[in-house]
Amino acid sequence: MVENITIIKGTDGPTAVFLAGKNHRYTLRQKIKKYIFNRKMKFVEKSLKPEGHTVDEVIYYAKNKYGFEEADKDSDEYKEEYNQMRSSFIIQYKPELLGDLTSEPELKGTSEQDMLEFMEQNAKRMERAQNVPKDLFDIDYHKLIKRFNDKNDYMHIDIEKNYSSISGGVCGSDKMAKKFNCIYKDIYRYYGVSARDIMEKTERYEDVVHTLSM
Repeated sequence: MVENITIIKGTDGPTAVFLAGKNHRYTLRQKIKKYIFNRKMKFVEKSLKPEGHTVDEVIYYAKNKYGFEEADKDSDEYKEEYNQMRSSFIIQYKPELLGDLTSEPELKGTSEQDMLEFMEQNAKRMERAQNVPKDLFDIDYHKLIKRFNDKNDYMHIDIEKNYSSISGGVCGSDKMAKKFNCIYKDIYRYYGVSARDIMEKTERYEDVVHTLSM
């Protein structure tokens, strides 16, 4: 049973977040995974065509082809996720709104105390971001959900329209997770890229390539 999987993208591909020292070395398994991922990336890059769509079109596509529905915006779950995303976006895109916490904290070392201090600083920034008035910064968040006969099985696609952010997750069996991965990639391929994205290797281009290489 897969409790909950959320797609998280990074510059080196879909990996778990971890802290490593400067002398960190890849294990053989990590090297093999990285090699396979890089091969997939090259294949995806060759297959991409300039057929991008807007996030509004992506929302319609997910609803029309796969039966996703908009989540209830009055639900506690939606409100909590909206607040978390808004705070994260403030930290990422408008850190100057955090006042004296504008600068991103640095991890001074790898000791337990260093990590605790690092996490505390990030928690303070998150709390400060939550208190930023909506008239100074807001998001256009849409949560799309697809439910199944088993109430414990569901998929979700999270879209923020102002910054064209797309993410998602699944709860259910391994089979459900594989099904979601196929749907998620298809939605991302539909989102796609423009000729300019391909030529300039934009952030959107990198995002699409990484996602389709998972």
